Amino acid sequence: MNLHSSASANPDRPDWKGIDTVLLDMDGTILDLNYDNYVWNTLVPYAFAEGANISIEDARDRMRSRMMEKRGSIDFYRFNHWSEFCNIDMIDLHEQATHLIQLRPGTDRFIHWLRQQNRQILIATNADRKSFDIKQTQIDLKGLADEVISSHDYNCPKESQTFWDTLHDRYAYDPARTLFIDDNEPVLEAAAKAGIGHLLCVNRPDSNQPKRENLRYPSFDHFEEIMPLESDR
Repeated sequence: MNLHSSASANPDRPDWKGIDTVLLDMDGTILDLNYDNYVWNTLVPYAFAEGANISIEDARDRMRSRMMEKRGSIDFYRFNHWSEFCNIDMIDLHEQATHLIQLRPGTDRFIHWLRQQNRQILIATNADRKSFDIKQTQIDLKGLADEVISSHDYNCPKESQTFWDTLHDRYAYDPARTLFIDDNEPVLEAAAKAGIGHLLCVNRPDSNQPKRENLRYPSFDHFEEIMPLESDR
């Protein structure tokens, strides 16, 4: 990514003069991943264990094995897949924890600043549309961006080059002048291969977890860290 040359600038601040489009992941980037982690790590395995009459440890082991098998595929993120595998109502479980759905630090101010700059804003998520619909009831995600794209619309995840090829075909943006922010390093790697010129990683997607270290891409926690300094605006 391009960096400011000023010694006073955060070395991970993007060169905003070279950015026209901002692609934003949803879960763990603009939304606190605490909600999804609670649902998937607590509610889902407990419901699976109860319904299958197995221990919670066994339920988690079976889910972990299935996740390893499906990682990098659209089924990894598909509600119907997990509803069938665990024999549970995924929508009901997600609706039980909607009080945990919240924006990450500084999201509102960052989006407002982008709109003032007339930059194109796209949300690109691997979340199932059913998951998105539940979150939309709590936060107007559609109002934050010019468009919300789910990888399920293309039947391939963001880890796939097919996703990036299709996205570029459908939306007018210059990859070299695009900033993509995600909390998933394999997805960022796929974006880099697709020619996205500016990449940032969220280092604390879950507010209940510590910041992650030794990430392969420039990272941040609060959006204020990547916005231009007042002297540069």
